Amino acid sequence: MAGIALDKRHIRQSFANAAQSYDAMAVLQRQVGRELIAQLSFSHDALVVDVGCGTGFFTQQLRDRSVLKNIIALDIAMPMLIKTRQRLNDNNVPLLCADVERLPIASFSIDAIVSNLVLQWCQGLDQLFVDVRRVLRAQGQFAFSTFGESALWELKSAWAKVDDYPHVNDFCSLPEIKQFMRAAGFIDVQLESRVYQVKYGSVIELMRELKGIGAHNVNQARNKQLTTKRNLQSLLAAYPVDDDGKITASYEIIYVQARSGQNI
Repeated sequence: MAGIALDKRHIRQSFANAAQSYDAMAVLQRQVGRELIAQLSFSHDALVVDVGCGTGFFTQQLRDRSVLKNIIALDIAMPMLIKTRQRLNDNNVPLLCADVERLPIASFSIDAIVSNLVLQWCQGLDQLFVDVRRVLRAQGQFAFSTFGESALWELKSAWAKVDDYPHVNDFCSLPEIKQFMRAAGFIDVQLESRVYQVKYGSVIELMRELKGIGAHNVNQARNKQLTTKRNLQSLLAAYPVDDDGKITASYEIIYVQARSGQNI
């Protein structure tokens, strides 16, 4: 999402507000997290950072499946970290409240950084990848999942028929991510795009789920006024409805794995 102006304070507040509702809504996040973990392999004593840990589901899966002894949970929102502590019930897992785009981590100190459906909320993936490589040790692992360019295209297209404001965040394409990773110096870069189609009873249900996981529109060019009843009705009319009366939302998910190579 390089070059796109995002409201970082709004991002932090959105996820803080979603801490209570996140687990009930984050079905896709859990599915993608399980599939990402299935691709990973770590030594038991590897020092791993889970970036954007949320309520700790992915952190717990990482710890238990890989029997990791050293894992750090990082999130921009303190209420999410509190939920992570409650889920893990383990004071040996350090919690770090920080912005992934400003990692407060020493250079060449981490064996692996992983992240599940978080990096789409970052403003500059190109610079973020440079910083991630900075903190990784030689041949360190970087693995993550993120929304692809076509994620939520149905919602974006429907809103485009209502007004000219950006109502859905823009996401990087697979070629852009590949370019940023290589420019940052990562090697053995592997990328895969998958599309998940999720059924909802209505557009309102979809929007409630997005709000419930903290996935608000954080583009600074967004319309900051409340959505009018007229605009909402126009949105409902513009969104394609399936034969069964339900709607479909498509989520392009990009899976990425790479190594840091040799430190300079």
